[in-house]
Amino acid sequence: MTQPIQERNVVLVYVLGICTLGIYFLYWYIKTKREINENFGSSIPTCWLLIIPIANLYWMYKYAEAYSLHIIKDDNKALWALLFILVGIIVPAVVQLELNKYARNEIPMRQKSNRRCPNCGRVIPEDANVCPYCGKHFETFL
Repeated sequence: MTQPIQERNVVLVYVLGICTLGIYFLYWYIKTKREINENFGSSIPTCWLLIIPIANLYWMYKYAEAYSLHIIKDDNKALWALLFILVGIIVPAVVQLELNKYARNEIPMRQKSNRRCPNCGRVIPEDANVCPYCGKHFETFL
């Protein structure tokens, strides 16, 4: 069952995160990761990687990649990853503001696609001419 995207007050996310000495931020990452994976077909790995040094950088890159490709659809995953890693305090504000747009239906979510890339086999958007994962160019299916 797909978990709907929950609208959250960004200020309250920060207040709770500060009052709980960062524990709420971990909870927020877990909840938003699940929402992004289930609603957008992303593949952000388990949040246990957040507490492991060096592995948390990989996790943050995958989170930024999902944000870039599926939420704002700008394909600047390296830029977002660098920003999220170096200035991590902005992540809840940036991500939650965009997720709130989906929660309020200001931006319609796409239906999950059954179309797969002929090169890497991952699920891709119906209207894609380039695979967002491997970069393979291909003709659109009719």
